[in-house]
Amino acid sequence: MIRDPAGECRDRGRLGWLLSLRSSVLEAVREYFRHQGFVEVETPAAVPAPSLDAHLEPVGLDCGAGWLITSPEYHMKRLLALGSPPKIYQICRCFRGGDHSPSHRPEFVMVEWYRAHAGPDRVLADVECLLSEAARKVNGGSFGRSPAGPRVDLTPPWPRLTVAAAFERHAGIPRDCLLDGGATSLREGARAAGCDSVEDGDDWETAFHKLLVERVEPALADMGQGVHLTGYPAPLAALARLDGKDPQLSERFESYAGGLELANGFGELTDARQQRRRFRVERLRRRREKRRELPLDEEFLRDLTSMPEASGVALGFDRLVMLLCGAQRIGEVAAF
Repeated sequence: MIRDPAGECRDRGRLGWLLSLRSSVLEAVREYFRHQGFVEVETPAAVPAPSLDAHLEPVGLDCGAGWLITSPEYHMKRLLALGSPPKIYQICRCFRGGDHSPSHRPEFVMVEWYRAHAGPDRVLADVECLLSEAARKVNGGSFGRSPAGPRVDLTPPWPRLTVAAAFERHAGIPRDCLLDGGATSLREGARAAGCDSVEDGDDWETAFHKLLVERVEPALADMGQGVHLTGYPAPLAALARLDGKDPQLSERFESYAGGLELANGFGELTDARQQRRRFRVERLRRRREKRRELPLDEEFLRDLTSMPEASGVALGFDRLVMLLCGAQRIGEVAAF
């Protein structure tokens, strides 16, 4: 794609192809949810209280007017709590400060959906079927394309691999070292496995993400098919409930294909007190890291007490387009 210094596409033939591709994928996404009986909803793009995820940096608005959303999650859950239909989805633009990489942009398109009275298995199946159907519409078969050229099999069902099993198999980190030993044990295990980027000052979460990015994710890409990483450790639960059978784990999953993390989903936590405690931990982390303090979303916490059991997932639309056409960088599938 030819771009001018402002980054805009100047190749008219390529631009026409890109707009047609994105339109076809949007049509496939809406068609899937329509056939599944979902209702498309809208929620605010500018909010008075942003996400408190420690790994996301919200974009603030001038004059103290609030923040742009990093995800529509809070308001979509509030809709479920307030009596919306049990199956809802949204396609919207989201914004995250500091996100620049081959698969990140500060502004991007998110597809997010929720099923009330359903467990994570149901939305895992949604991810598989949605991607498979989009691939058939665009590519004529249930496959995506990796940047290197080989096809990526998207045929359901996808294999599922727990985080603990993935770390043991691909990073050489035993389950007890990952889940029971704390930061010191994980750092020592990483060094023993030859992961030299893990440093003495790294906390558990920093060491975890270095191992995930450097060892686990490349191995998932080499599988040549879609795969779900399930059973995230409890410290990374975010807005997911803990596993009822093993409190060391949470009902959080991430879906990968072709070297891309495509989706992040939860069996949703509906305990407002527990969620408030997690938010406080995130605020303390931000304070230690000397980052801007963020307010709690009290309206979300209030409505969470009325939210039905549900599962939900957020999928990066631009990354889906990348997967379907084999793009190397997210900018290749954006007109501007």
